[in-house]
Amino acid sequence: MTMTPTLLTRQQQNFFDTFGYLKIPNVLQGSLPIVSDAFNTLFDINNQQVIEWRHEAHYMKSRRVLLQFIECQPTLAALLEHPVIDGVFRSILGENYLYRVSEGNIFTGDTYWHSDLYNAHFKYQHIKILFYLEPLDATSGAFRLIPGSHHFGDHYANLLEKFSWKHEEHYGLQKDDVPSIVVPTQPGDLLVFDYRLKHATCHTKTPRRMFSICASQAFEPADLPILGKLVRDFFPMTEGQVYRQDFLDASPPERRKHLQQCIDSVS
Repeated sequence: MTMTPTLLTRQQQNFFDTFGYLKIPNVLQGSLPIVSDAFNTLFDINNQQVIEWRHEAHYMKSRRVLLQFIECQPTLAALLEHPVIDGVFRSILGENYLYRVSEGNIFTGDTYWHSDLYNAHFKYQHIKILFYLEPLDATSGAFRLIPGSHHFGDHYANLLEKFSWKHEEHYGLQKDDVPSIVVPTQPGDLLVFDYRLKHATCHTKTPRRMFSICASQAFEPADLPILGKLVRDFFPMTEGQVYRQDFLDASPPERRKHLQQCIDSVS
């Protein structure tokens, strides 16, 4: 049975458009044990596919990444039809939004101020929905952000793009002294943000588990070659697959319409 999407309210939409993020509490509270167990199991049984990724944005600390994450497990794949998740994507990106990728992450350290620029073409809006599986606050690696920094092209956002990466040099400030806000989360909360939003983490003490579901606006037909390149960029990490075949085979028609343009872009 198809569930009716829970669309954002006008106030939620205005908040997201202005500040670049939105927190919706307790979305997965009822299914949290199942989701947490699925997370741990997937990292155990897919150990060969886990990417040990180290980057200066993460202070070269280990970040373990598993791509096509929700596609690996039917319970997680069904989150694409969750009325709140589907409603967020429809509200922000439009009825024909594209499901792009999902990933599971185990972080062991902090991150610099940055935007998520990889695999995005900013003629179109791209958003991530995050689910943290540990309680997080300002003292333990919670998501922190600079509101409004997603408005690429305006003077404020351009200055942040220029200076926030090397904040000690350019501002004379430690990372958590850069004007920003912390968004504490409890397991089960949903946190959605625009790819362009400047964000970071501080004071990580223990590994934190997080998975994300990423989507974008549908591309215009003339831009399908650009979409195809973005999709192919993941091929070295996904064995040349746009989506897992078992995930595709199990996808209902309503889900398939959010997958088809990415598939067509590389065919």
